[in-house]
Amino acid sequence: MVGRIQIEIKHCIAFLSLLYLTGSCTSPANTTDLHLYSTDSIRSGDIILRKSYGLLSDIIVMQLKDTLDVSHCGIIVKDENQNYKVIHALSKKVSDADGVQICTLEYFMNDSQIRTVKVMRFRNDTTGTIAKKAFDYLKLKIPFDEVFNAKDTTSFYCSEFPIHIIKTSFGVDISQQAAMPKFSVFLNSVYFDEIPFVQKANQYY
Repeated sequence: MVGRIQIEIKHCIAFLSLLYLTGSCTSPANTTDLHLYSTDSIRSGDIILRKSYGLLSDIIVMQLKDTLDVSHCGIIVKDENQNYKVIHALSKKVSDADGVQICTLEYFMNDSQIRTVKVMRFRNDTTGTIAKKAFDYLKLKIPFDEVFNAKDTTSFYCSEFPIHIIKTSFGVDISQQAAMPKFSVFLNSVYFDEIPFVQKANQYY
């Protein structure tokens, strides 16, 4: 079953790459008003989950059959100017860059359906380890994992990225060795706390 899902997702990404090349898949065009979310409670190392706009996001949600309406995730960090950014893994087929990359938090939110956004904090990370490791992998220019193989740590797909950092840094496998982890693993209350972030979300229900 997992193998079939991996193949279907790969086929979907290939299809999306065609749309990208023909100009149908461009930078985020769905602007989220800044007053709808607050950075007061977040910090470097928090995991941000979201569903974006577009066919690929719908396909990922459909294939994973998760309890969360989420198709992507990243790690919130602060840059040298104390601005919030997101380090995440994307395929070059749907992005200008391949693999682990960085963007502003605003850019990340611009392509996020606000009602789906959650910010989760790994309780054991009291020294900013997750953010530091995310920057390390960014410098290494780790490529995107096109075959969705969680056992191969030479490349990462989006959820594999923070899962790998948590496992290697804290010895905790939040995925429980799942070949294709669902985004709901980040909602495990044994390891994570949800951090207030989205404001006035009731406007979107």
